[in-house]
Amino acid sequence: MRIRLDSRARVRVVAAALLVAAATAQAATQAQAQPTAQVQAQAQRQAQDQDLAQAPRPGMLTTADLPPDPLTWQGHASDQPGDSFETRCLAGWYRPDVPEENIWTADFFTSETAAAYERVYVLPTEAEAIALADSARLHYAGCAGRMQADYPHDVVTAQDHGTVDVEEGATVGGVHEQEVPAWQGYRNVLYGVGRDGNTVAIVEWESNSTQPDVPAFKETVRAAVNKLH
Repeated sequence: MRIRLDSRARVRVVAAALLVAAATAQAATQAQAQPTAQVQAQAQRQAQDQDLAQAPRPGMLTTADLPPDPLTWQGHASDQPGDSFETRCLAGWYRPDVPEENIWTADFFTSETAAAYERVYVLPTEAEAIALADSARLHYAGCAGRMQADYPHDVVTAQDHGTVDVEEGATVGGVHEQEVPAWQGYRNVLYGVGRDGNTVAIVEWESNSTQPDVPAFKETVRAAVNKLH
């Protein structure tokens, strides 16, 4: 009878030891799996960022896409990513969450009459592109107020030129600044923000020599968005 009790005790001891060992092994596996999952997620994100940084330049505007001008348009899109200029109305708009490797620019000008600019942002997701486009539109909406604050003696007016039916849509607006006294001159600015999937195009035109051709500029914005993919 004593031998049977000792055998049962030994069985219980062995079983308890096995349970402890199994629990210890499971905890070690979970502890190892957690950083492994984090490393895998980080590596996946880095791979996505690398793929995005190495993506080819989106289609961009050429001088043939710009509004007609009495003088010849010059300039071209950059072959390298990076934000290389700051336009009048977009000044002060900064998005630290968008790496410069994902920004493509174009710079156009005539010898005297006008200048035009384009920025194209390639975002990891469509949701981020929507947020970026909304942020740009909000900043543009405050352009007239900022110009008026900088030049309190001038007369600054904002215009809403509506939308352009292209891909996920585009909006067009403008600002007119009349210097005081009036003979000193004026400045006209047109801007458009459009999106196609995860890519955003921003186009700006300005001149203190010619009146804005809004229908022609809308076609420029249409061309910019159509060329993204």
